[in-house]
Amino acid sequence: MRTSDSCIPSNERQALQWLIPALDSPLSDMSHEDFLKAWFSIGYLYGGLHPDEATDHGTEISMKAEGPDRFRLIEPRLIAPFYVQSGWPVVLAPLADEAWARYEDGLLEDDELYCYEALQHGLLKRILIPR
Repeated sequence: MRTSDSCIPSNERQALQWLIPALDSPLSDMSHEDFLKAWFSIGYLYGGLHPDEATDHGTEISMKAEGPDRFRLIEPRLIAPFYVQSGWPVVLAPLADEAWARYEDGLLEDDELYCYEALQHGLLKRILIPR
């Protein structure tokens, strides 16, 4: 089993548990496994965000709280503010920057940067178990 396989959240609760501590942590010091858990959690929770748009998000920021109410109750920064052009919440931008830096340094593979498996798992859970 690849390390990245164990970094795919099994549910929304686990994804939030892995992501939230990373929001205020020094990312460059984070272990590969812990970083993947946080990064894959973004893919799991935010199926509409794309890594290619993460660093080209423009400067316009919205404070509209558009997202799951449960996120707002747990960690409001997961909803707003967000970049209007890309849709990326501002709090997640440093994780995207770190993902790209690790990718460019050869520390992340293509499938880890784009984390399509985590994205698929999250989308399937939302379709099969709607809230």
